[in-house]
Amino acid sequence: MLVRYSAWANQRLLGALATLPETELLKPRATVFGNILSTLNHNLVVDRIWQAHLQGRAHGYASRNTERTPSLAELAVDQAELDRW
Repeated sequence: MLVRYSAWANQRLLGALATLPETELLKPRATVFGNILSTLNHNLVVDRIWQAHLQGRAHGYASRNTERTPSLAELAVDQAELDRW
């Protein structure tokens, strides 16, 4: 039930953010990761790390974020894929 709720919440959040201009998604914020997209990317990376641990495999990440920040569209596709898992 919680996994389904998380998938629903991710879809709602990403849908709402899709209505914002990209400048707002990349605007510097007083957060650890600097902007909305980078923060969402961090969440995805951590979810993928958790997935790898559950599957007993290496995750391949050296950090809790990536050097390149994906676009919102890329994040939405990747998050939906992980949510389906």
